[in-house]
Amino acid sequence: MDREVKRISEGMASEFARLCYNGFWFAPEMDLIRHSVTYSQQDVTGVVSLELYKGNIICRGRTSPNALYIPDLASMDIEGGGDDFDYNPSDAAGFIRINAVRLKTYAALRAKTQK
Repeated sequence: MDREVKRISEGMASEFARLCYNGFWFAPEMDLIRHSVTYSQQDVTGVVSLELYKGNIICRGRTSPNALYIPDLASMDIEGGGDDFDYNPSDAAGFIRINAVRLKTYAALRAKTQK
């Protein structure tokens, strides 16, 4: 599950709980959430090793054949994975610039209203 799907499904978890608490199990919005959760879990598979000790749960490891994290691709020191996966530091500059647009706009509007 990638970052954005995880973020959205976490938001749906609280809505799911709210609907359950209020007794809306058969409501159309509950169907939407249940189908969305089912869809988001279709590629989630693997094994998680847990240790239980005196009321505590400790995660000892996890593996998945569908893991999105691949150490060789995540490394900025190791070249590999083909041209589509090689990290180029200049890629980050554009990403930072694009994501900064809303923050710069927000700062400019705040500065304008505080005068």
